[in-house]
Amino acid sequence: MDSHELLDKKFRLVGIVPLLIFIYRLAQYISVGTPDWIMYNCHLSTLLLAVAMFAGWRLGIRVAAIWLVIGLPMWLIDAWVFQVLWIASVVSHLGGFLLAIYAIRKIGATGKSWLAALVWFLFWQLVTRYTTAPELNVNIAHTPYESCKIWFSSYWQFWPVSAAVSGLMAWVVEMALVKLYPAKAEAEPDSPVVLLETEAVS
Repeated sequence: MDSHELLDKKFRLVGIVPLLIFIYRLAQYISVGTPDWIMYNCHLSTLLLAVAMFAGWRLGIRVAAIWLVIGLPMWLIDAWVFQVLWIASVVSHLGGFLLAIYAIRKIGATGKSWLAALVWFLFWQLVTRYTTAPELNVNIAHTPYESCKIWFSSYWQFWPVSAAVSGLMAWVVEMALVKLYPAKAEAEPDSPVVLLETEAVS
């Protein structure tokens, strides 16, 4: 067994960490009686990162990384506004961010994953609209943000703007990741069955 194969296996095994973070966060939400909150995009992206790392699925890793990077500042703003900070939340958001950076350094960013990231978010936004309690407004799937209600008289006026902003954030973050961690030119196309590149992109 050569060092390349060992590095591959090591990378995939690190996928256990985001999976454990997801399970820990789910247990915490169940303990406080709000299991619906596990459906937030940041938590689902942590689970996606775990699955994609296990499978060596580049596109899945890149999509997860985009949202975990976006999620960190959004979580910090939310914590500041509501003056609430749980240890589980620190583990989830900071841990997810660091794991995303670790993973994207290994495989690199291509600049072609932001649209898939937007589709990922919009899909789960639709799912959470019909599976979570409206009062929790998970993934802003039910009502606009309170601060935006003065500009929008209905959710369906707000939604296209929200989707456009989400797409813009995904694009900006991916362009930044491309600058910092560009994928190697010889990297193969995104595929769940293609082995990960073994060299880290510095």
